[in-house]
Amino acid sequence: MNPRLRPWLGLALRGSGVLLGMAGLAILAGYVAMNLALEKDKVQVPNAIGMDLKDAAALVREVGLQPRMVAEEYSRTIPRGAVVSQVPSGGTRVRKNKEVRLTVSRGTDEILAPSVTGGPLTRAQRILAEHGMTVGLVARVHSGTFPGSEVIAQDPLPGFPARRGSAMNLLVSLGREEPYYVMPSLVGSRASDALAFLKRLNLEARVSYEPHFGWEGFVVTQDPPPGARIQAKERVALTVGN
Repeated sequence: MNPRLRPWLGLALRGSGVLLGMAGLAILAGYVAMNLALEKDKVQVPNAIGMDLKDAAALVREVGLQPRMVAEEYSRTIPRGAVVSQVPSGGTRVRKNKEVRLTVSRGTDEILAPSVTGGPLTRAQRILAEHGMTVGLVARVHSGTFPGSEVIAQDPLPGFPARRGSAMNLLVSLGREEPYYVMPSLVGSRASDALAFLKRLNLEARVSYEPHFGWEGFVVTQDPPPGARIQAKERVALTVGN
């Protein structure tokens, strides 16, 4: 390189560096100015959690935002009617007039289990619905004390802690169990003896006659068969020889 050109080349390079630096500063200044302009239109979302809905809405409007209640949910810590949660959260910076969605407490979901025993199942269902509970498992047993469809027992017990929306298990009466007998063998018995026996057991006899040599007046067949389970007032069919 010509020694005479070196000073001019250095001067040119220094000038280019100055120009690039000035361009960078200009871009940075523009970026800062743009952010400042954007931030100028933003506000900080207030924290409304725990506040009464009316007061929370007023606070949100005060900073230029729009409150809207979107849901209700149970809470053990936030009293009924107060804000449980919000979106956007408190401290967030957002543009003015942005919507702030508020979820409000329905109060605690803890209750004391109501008493539903001693009444019909339909009554128990109604009482549980009034307390925000449902019927869970239902077991049924015969009872000589409780009439049919009446609730004998419950879980949880009356006065014990429960939650709204939870289920209560019930034991329901099928009523008194009708007496039953094991059908004896009547084949070969005299028809008169068989009929008297069935009458004592409160069973209804239906008799038909068929010719059977040597079996005149005796039971030839029976239905139900021996060993079958039979309840009072059921019908027993007998075939008697004639």
